[in-house]
Amino acid sequence: MNWETGVGVAFLLWAYHSVMIIVHANSQTDANFGKVGMRISWLTGTTKPLSPEAQNRPIWKNVLKYLFIVGTSLPFVLLSWLYVAFSVGTILWNWSKNQGAPQAVREFRWMMRNMDMDFDTLIRESLKLHGKPPEEFEKLKADTIAHMQDLGLR
Repeated sequence: MNWETGVGVAFLLWAYHSVMIIVHANSQTDANFGKVGMRISWLTGTTKPLSPEAQNRPIWKNVLKYLFIVGTSLPFVLLSWLYVAFSVGTILWNWSKNQGAPQAVREFRWMMRNMDMDFDTLIRESLKLHGKPPEEFEKLKADTIAHMQDLGLR
């Protein structure tokens, strides 16, 4: 396989990742996380605390942030097969993490991706996920609200 083919495959993977940033940023999962003061990182795909600035950011700033992230990763396409190996490795790593997760975690992830859950439902499902009794609902709800207030979100 030659360098040009590697660049072509790397470009396709770069385009895929660029589209997936938009998909994740506008997903049901991100909307559900936002209800409890979390968001999905555009760069790593992990969850992180939601800041008031990120919550109230104008659309043009989101577009500039997206263009910056996508634009800075574009030159790495020239690394050809190295970029392909890294991208495929990342995809396989994420897939394998999901396959090895317990059934309760997979069910919670499915609900986060496919259901518009309200705040109370998110708290109840989080309790189930962590194996805590339903009696702790009010405490976890109060703690979550306090955490969100500390972040300046409520």
